[in-house]
Amino acid sequence: MWAYFKFEFLNFIGNKKNIAIYVILLFFACYYALKIAPTYDPIEKVDVDEIEARYLTREEFLSTVVIHDDMHPLTYFATQIYPEWNYYDKERLDAIKDDNLKLYAEATTKWYTYSDSLIYKFGGDMIFYNAGYYTYGNDYPTMDGHYAYLYSASRYEGYATGKSDLSINVFEERTALQTLQRLLHSYLPLILIVSCILFTADIVLKDRRNPTLLQGLPLSDWRKLIIKGGVAFLGSILTILPLSVGLIIIGVRNGFGDFSLPVPLSIPLPALSTNELTFESISMGEYLIQNMLLLVLWFLLIISVLLFVSVLIKNEFANLLVGCVFIFAEFFYFSRGIGYYWDVQWFPSSYVQVGQVISGYRTFLYGFEKLTLSNGLAVLGLSTCIFLLFTFLISNHRKFKLL
Repeated sequence: MWAYFKFEFLNFIGNKKNIAIYVILLFFACYYALKIAPTYDPIEKVDVDEIEARYLTREEFLSTVVIHDDMHPLTYFATQIYPEWNYYDKERLDAIKDDNLKLYAEATTKWYTYSDSLIYKFGGDMIFYNAGYYTYGNDYPTMDGHYAYLYSASRYEGYATGKSDLSINVFEERTALQTLQRLLHSYLPLILIVSCILFTADIVLKDRRNPTLLQGLPLSDWRKLIIKGGVAFLGSILTILPLSVGLIIIGVRNGFGDFSLPVPLSIPLPALSTNELTFESISMGEYLIQNMLLLVLWFLLIISVLLFVSVLIKNEFANLLVGCVFIFAEFFYFSRGIGYYWDVQWFPSSYVQVGQVISGYRTFLYGFEKLTLSNGLAVLGLSTCIFLLFTFLISNHRKFKLL
């Protein structure tokens, strides 16, 4: 078996299509690091000029306003909420001036908590979240702002109480590890899973080009399939190498961060209501391990599905089609709040966005508390076992011989 594994792995590495995939991943990793990452403009950033302008405007108002019985209710409302708001902004400005980033993190935690308690209470009708949540036709700016402010409050609390070295790049999530976190929360899982599909699509069917060479191997079809699946799995794991080049470039420019940086997770609550959000933090290292667990299961599931289709249909296009349908199926049923009507936790495709599942953001979007890491591991693991069982059964049937 070991000799056959080495034979398959060498064929895999020498395959021009596979080499092209690695080269493309390397190109995009470098392009992202050199061109896209430097243009990253977070909504929640450290903008001293904005903080100062807001502080001075409110301070000017408070120093000139005269409270009397006939004043407008909104003016009186402003006199009640501005003093505490300005107190936190003054703390933030002083902390930045003194280069005391721990104190800045503490004051910013209070600022986000206080701001959200006011804005969300009044539904964004009189006071508003950052203007960035009200752009691009967003139909849920108040909910997105509510989530982002509580996320930021939890993140800054982790900075204030943690032992990580702090910097503006850390606050704005620009370091290499935080960039990886953001990508896992975005389109990186899709890229990795699609790469796995491309690696696996022809790993069985290519044997038809050299049938006489392989017919004499003293291995059953099932063992051949397992070895081929193992090679495809190893090849999928190796996609980390070209992608890590981009992270190294980002790390040299913006810092690498460390594995103890806090990553906020929204906690799924029974009968989840988007009016009720609670966050807790885990370390960056733990977050990345959890992402890797889900991605590994996704690789195993995709490989098991494509091995099954390869034996059953024997067509590379069918492999590509089935694999893509499997991972993009969520686009056909996803809409915000649909978890209230559908038990989406039973669909493997609901767990493609692994970073969003682990962070709890997918739960927030679906409005459904059961879309969790543990359920994802169970659904993906069970689905993998089912497809492997089917593959084992049909691979022993004469009608479905590999060659």
